[in-house]
Amino acid sequence: DVLLVLISGGGSALLPSPAPGVSLQDKVATIQAMVKSGATIQQLNTVRKHLSAVKGGRLAAAAFPARVVALALSDVIGDPLDVIASGPTVPDPTTYAD
Repeated sequence: DVLLVLISGGGSALLPSPAPGVSLQDKVATIQAMVKSGATIQQLNTVRKHLSAVKGGRLAAAAFPARVVALALSDVIGDPLDVIASGPTVPDPTTYAD
């Protein structure tokens, strides 16, 4: 089996599946508060990954043992795959301390 995933800018906001124990309302409120405080996209995506059931590589993990092929259209300087759409198909190098 193969899972083909198209990842693009804005994908993180369009894939809001919260982690178990986190409500969508709480996740939205957290991100909105961070935006209002001037958080960078990297900071937003770090928090999004930790509050998500699919970001930070969890989509790829859920697809296992299927092969995952990701096509990424980046809007992030340097094109880091873990940051584009919060990296649903790549491991998350961040920690909760970040």
